[in-house]
Amino acid sequence: MHRMARYMTITVALLVGSAIAVTQLVAAPSRIVVEGEHYAWLKASMAEATSQVASNGAYVHIPLLRPHGVDESGPSDEGSATYKVYIPTAGKWYLWARCHWWDDCGNSFFVMVDKLDVDTPPQITDSTLQKWHWVKGRSYQLTEGYHLMRFQNREDGAKLDQFLLTRTPSNRWRPTRKYSETSSYVWRPAEEEQ
Repeated sequence: MHRMARYMTITVALLVGSAIAVTQLVAAPSRIVVEGEHYAWLKASMAEATSQVASNGAYVHIPLLRPHGVDESGPSDEGSATYKVYIPTAGKWYLWARCHWWDDCGNSFFVMVDKLDVDTPPQITDSTLQKWHWVKGRSYQLTEGYHLMRFQNREDGAKLDQFLLTRTPSNRWRPTRKYSETSSYVWRPAEEEQ
């Protein structure tokens, strides 16, 4: 009888352990959403602004300069918003950003992940102007843990409302609306540190 009780105890422990592992596996999101204004660090000329049509009522942007740039000569400064995002599962993650572009010379950001001193970083850009919309970025092979993502000035007049990272490839899913932030995966400094 003692041996049977011990066997049942081990079996129950294994089942409970498996249930916890399955729960943790199910709980890890396949999409991480970050509000543009929930940056870890902000560097001018990137600035925060408000809008009734932006998610959560706020966004970050490179303010429109006068005279507005009319060529692709590169950023006038290193204005940027840097985010610290926790990736719960290692693998390939696809970037989307909800942007608003002023015109064809105000429709892009540099995007840098982790190695923030890259000379020619990827950009996020498209040609849909004067409305909030989702722009497809590139994919990144990310390890489990925290990663830095920086949206940097390339052209004035570019706005960022939200961005998301998803495990689902763009040929199988694309964002269509504003999404609730997965705030437990977004690191933010304490008020006094900002």
